[in-house]
Amino acid sequence: MFRHLGIFIEPSEPCSDAAIQVLEFALENSTRISLWYAQRWPDDPHAQTHCEFVAREALARTEAAALAMGIPCRAAALFSSQPAQEVLNAVNHYGCDAIVMVRGEAAAPGSQLFELPSLATVPVLTFGIGCTPPAIQALELLRTEYRRHAVLLRQWLCLLSDRNVSDGSTLRAHCVGLRAVIEQIRSTLHPLQRCKELTLYGRLRRRVESVRAEIDEVLLLGQRAHELLGEFESMVSRQAGDVEAAELLCALERYAQIIWTARGREEGVIVPAARRHLSVADWERLHAEFINACCTGDGANRSV
Repeated sequence: MFRHLGIFIEPSEPCSDAAIQVLEFALENSTRISLWYAQRWPDDPHAQTHCEFVAREALARTEAAALAMGIPCRAAALFSSQPAQEVLNAVNHYGCDAIVMVRGEAAAPGSQLFELPSLATVPVLTFGIGCTPPAIQALELLRTEYRRHAVLLRQWLCLLSDRNVSDGSTLRAHCVGLRAVIEQIRSTLHPLQRCKELTLYGRLRRRVESVRAEIDEVLLLGQRAHELLGEFESMVSRQAGDVEAAELLCALERYAQIIWTARGREEGVIVPAARRHLSVADWERLHAEFINACCTGDGANRSV
């Protein structure tokens, strides 16, 4: 069987679900992995910055899931005018004996990655939408809120990476906008997070001993994310001239990395365990509790 899989991933949510199925396949077969995000490098500098942060999120989530599952891996972004060739070069360099394409949709005819199976000298496996588990409303709600958060973070990471952001008036305007973003996160995402910890994690902690350590790890990441958000808020609240754009960018990157990592670990271990051990009635109740948390901003005092 395969000993080392070279896995090419995309940033879409269907691709993220399929990536977890690939990791489970690797775990079952005691296979180590290399993760790659391969894409044609755009000419526009703003598009390049966007691509970099999309790749960082996709790789951070999948690598975190792999590590949580106990799968040895390395991760890298491969940007090139010929991404298929970059993947093949990486396969040869690291000695992979198979390529796995994890796709949210079929590759377009004529694209570089469409040609990958015909160019490869090792087997090419494809995991796509058909490999993903059935949708559960409560999990879809959590996914939607995560995506909103992640998109918001990526937008601000790109803005703070702009070379013109050091202009005093621009930076002051960004700080005002960032304070509003922080308030939005605290009033919308945090109540849902608290509800998820009390209800979903609470049920799993009581029923599945093997997942308790991973729940504790994700809870610690959540606490660290709260701390980093507080530090970031202190920065954007300083007087004009007392904070640099580079300092804000580094702080936001640290916060984003924690958010991406926590989501990946949750997807890799906690969500699959929940799918296996929770009943339809559990999921219906969780969905109602999550909706209530989103609508009322009250993530505490939920029944478990």
